[in-house]
Amino acid sequence: MDKGRFVLEIPGALWLLAVGGCASLATHVAVAAGETEHTLTSSGVTRSYLLHVPAGYDGKSIPLVFNFHGSLLVPQDQVDSSQLGAVADREGFAVVYPAGVFAAGNLRNAWNPDREQGVDDIQLVRDIIEDVAHTIDVDRSRVYATGFSGGGRITSRLACELSDVLAAAAPVAGLQYYAGCTPARPISILTIHGNADRFNHYELRDDSPPYWHMGVETAVEQWRVANGCGLEPSVGKFKEQVELRAWAGCGDGAEIAFYVVEGGDHVWTEFASEVIWEFFSRHHR
Repeated sequence: MDKGRFVLEIPGALWLLAVGGCASLATHVAVAAGETEHTLTSSGVTRSYLLHVPAGYDGKSIPLVFNFHGSLLVPQDQVDSSQLGAVADREGFAVVYPAGVFAAGNLRNAWNPDREQGVDDIQLVRDIIEDVAHTIDVDRSRVYATGFSGGGRITSRLACELSDVLAAAAPVAGLQYYAGCTPARPISILTIHGNADRFNHYELRDDSPPYWHMGVETAVEQWRVANGCGLEPSVGKFKEQVELRAWAGCGDGAEIAFYVVEGGDHVWTEFASEVIWEFFSRHHR
């Protein structure tokens, strides 16, 4: 038999076998669809994540979406609330749900977007990409990040720090623009926020949490400037009680989409996963 490789399909799994002049072992283990739990060491700390492999994965290179849970929550909460796995199965991308371990004040299972001492969530993302690449073939030009609440805040930080890694970012109920944010390139941003959010306030208030540094419109404006977008957005009604403000023609083909939910509270909206993937699918590095 000529040297090469072939794919052996087994119901619910995929095996990649290397074939040469001598007997060879499989170079990849079976990849089952759905969520599996993984652990790794990042910056000397044991971390974990759930990986969702889409149904029908055939071993080809596919996009990877990071989906970060909110503070005090766990990855399974984000799996359940976002239902992004169903979109992934239909569209053929993988989803990784990391577990937050940062603790500050009354927050637990949180993220560290302010880069305080103790946990490096930026390096974690780089390390998870490499770890996931042992399981599936990751399309490095189509890696994205989204997240809810505290997961949205770390997504905002990642957009600042990892624009060389991420193709786009979509914080939900958590958009910020951090001091010293210097993206290596313009990066497309989508955000969804209710203007009656009781926790991450739409407008900065005296009683806003200490980690909430600015109102949402201020954060959007700073991302607009950083991305070199035009001054005025197009404004339209996306659906009942949801306004979409969109800035196109930003640097390097980036764009900003801002969904304002009239009277909306602190939730992952029922339309979030669909519009986020539609937005992500338009962008690659």
